Amino acid sequence: MKKRHILLLDDSNRKDALIKTEREFSTKITSSSELSSKVRAHNVYESGNGLHLKNLGIVIIEDDDTEKIEQFCSSHNSPVQYYEESKKIFRPVQGLDIIDQLKDTVFELNNRINDLEEYLKSKHQKSTSQRLTWGLEQLEIDKTNLNGEGIDVCILDTGFYLAHPDFKDREIKGKSFVPNESWEEDRNGHGTHCAGVAVGGVSQENGLRYGIASAARVVIGKVLDDHGNGATDWLVDALDNCIEKKYNVVSLSLGAPVGIGHKPSQLFERLGQVALKNNCLLIAAAGNESKRPSLPKPVNAPANCESFMAVAALDRSLTVANFSNAGININNGGRIDLSAPGIDIYSAYSPNAAGGKLYATLEGTSMATPHVAGLAATYFQAFPNKTAVEIWMKLEKNAKQLNKQLIRDVGSGLPLAIM
Repeated sequence: MKKRHILLLDDSNRKDALIKTEREFSTKITSSSELSSKVRAHNVYESGNGLHLKNLGIVIIEDDDTEKIEQFCSSHNSPVQYYEESKKIFRPVQGLDIIDQLKDTVFELNNRINDLEEYLKSKHQKSTSQRLTWGLEQLEIDKTNLNGEGIDVCILDTGFYLAHPDFKDREIKGKSFVPNESWEEDRNGHGTHCAGVAVGGVSQENGLRYGIASAARVVIGKVLDDHGNGATDWLVDALDNCIEKKYNVVSLSLGAPVGIGHKPSQLFERLGQVALKNNCLLIAAAGNESKRPSLPKPVNAPANCESFMAVAALDRSLTVANFSNAGININNGGRIDLSAPGIDIYSAYSPNAAGGKLYATLEGTSMATPHVAGLAATYFQAFPNKTAVEIWMKLEKNAKQLNKQLIRDVGSGLPLAIM
């Protein structure tokens, strides 16, 4: 397969920029408006054409002549503001794999202990009260009747296990941006787990409520393959589709590590700005590379862009998780905006994934992110005339400050449900 390149065009004269690009590479550039369920992005590339994501002013082409591309993009009168090669760099942002493997051996025991703990707690409550996961309790979901009704929440991840019994009465739309892999099987499990937290409901296994926006319209975008890898062009294509469809909330529990002093991608910053202008709130995981307290690491891409909301992970004591990345690239973007529960998070899972389970307990900023995404859906429901920027500000303003913790690590704190 040829190398795939992403070109960010000069928006001052889009038509002229497209013509110059077509001439330079002797190819036809197809508009994203021509994509459909039968014509996907990979079909465009296979036919030898480039793809123009019309909402973003981005062109994706395949060409192995790297030198030619560099010369065209860097020339004095080039219509290209920025370019990069599309590589498989994005991965789910959950806990360290070795920790997950070790936890698999004790998941069942932990779940039994948690069930007993929750049962004993419930004995001290009214019989009519609903049992919640600890994460939902901290967000004070029990204090609101808002459930995300009428709001589109899109989960961009490894797909979704469409046959999950907890979702049997829900209308779920989906699309795969990964060539030759379907979105409705989720052979990884990560996407189903994240979707469960954001838009799920009550577990048929133990009666726990683990999902926040239980009446939201569910949209699934598969941008990570079955092994958990994702290419830049898959993600860009999916985000362009979210903007086109006017989805309110997009949850991205994925990321690519960046170095200290690394500047955010101009590509994703442009994309995020366009999304906000179209009332689409992009909420992304901060990343899990830190080894606290001695070695915090910078916020992952694309969460390090100013126009993406970056979410850190908290443990049960509402202390920043030892793996959760920090806003240490603050001068180059990359701050933490909010933080949410990200350890021992129980949610739906996919039997098609390793372990073959309908439910799992995972950790990571991946798990924190859908907590905020689900909560954002309830804010959109409560304030239908507010813009995405205004909803963002309300989430931060209504957040619980976490005392004796650095803003660098937890941002504005833990967002809370509104009554």
